[in-house]
Amino acid sequence: MGLIETDETNLYTFEPFAAHAFYTEVNRALVKQTLAHLKPQAEGETLTIVDMACGTGAVTRLIAEELVKQGRVSNIKLVGVDPSAEALRRAQKGMEESGLPIPANFLQGEAEDLPHIVQNVDAAFFCNAIHLVPDKLAAFKQVSSILAPKGIFGCNSAFYEGTYVPGTERFYRLWTRRAVGWLKKEHPEARLSRDAKAMAMQWMTRDEYIQDLKQSGFANVETEQNDAIISLDGWRDLGQYWLFIEGALPGVALPLAAKALEVAVYQAGEELGLTEIPRTWLQMVAIKN
Repeated sequence: MGLIETDETNLYTFEPFAAHAFYTEVNRALVKQTLAHLKPQAEGETLTIVDMACGTGAVTRLIAEELVKQGRVSNIKLVGVDPSAEALRRAQKGMEESGLPIPANFLQGEAEDLPHIVQNVDAAFFCNAIHLVPDKLAAFKQVSSILAPKGIFGCNSAFYEGTYVPGTERFYRLWTRRAVGWLKKEHPEARLSRDAKAMAMQWMTRDEYIQDLKQSGFANVETEQNDAIISLDGWRDLGQYWLFIEGALPGVALPLAAKALEVAVYQAGEELGLTEIPRTWLQMVAIKN
């Protein structure tokens, strides 16, 4: 994807948002649904499972937990791949501290590096990141290329056409408006970039996702749409993540934009009389032909 990691972006990570209980449950549901399709493991057979764009390893740990519940603790090759060295360091530390009996191997790499890192994969996950990929069809074809026959792909996103629970759109509009207003008042020198096209705005519908998956060699595409209840604190934490910041307030320096979004989220909540705002996650599980 070519996302650029810097010392500054390492200060504005996804980790605080990912620590919320609703986020864990959303991903646990995807992991459970995906791994339910795993074939019985023959004696001595190794199962290879990959967590793409694993970040700080929150989903990797959920995968290991589900495998333990299924009684699969031996001959498991669990691999987490991410372009961020700092995220991988935290992922390794988190896995070691979890005490789970399944070790994970965390490797630095971009999405295009995957075919050189793993092959004949039994299950692959790409959680909460597909909306950041400009060419989703190419991404799905690449995932298909690393999967074994009947390999399983689990994917989810809360940035798609259908993610807004009816009636909540006004919250997002007001949040952005108040953030821009705060910047104009406190930092009039800050300017939004009209040219910056946010990757997170490239949304698709559920049916378009299914179509692309089937075009990429997947069959039996299962989808679910589940609502998560997110508190204002949760939205604040998302507003401190550098990729979200760049999507919401493109061109504004990260420290200023993060502060603007933090102040504005509570202003928007107070004006609308809201303490939490639901959001719909799209969950997809596809099996390779």
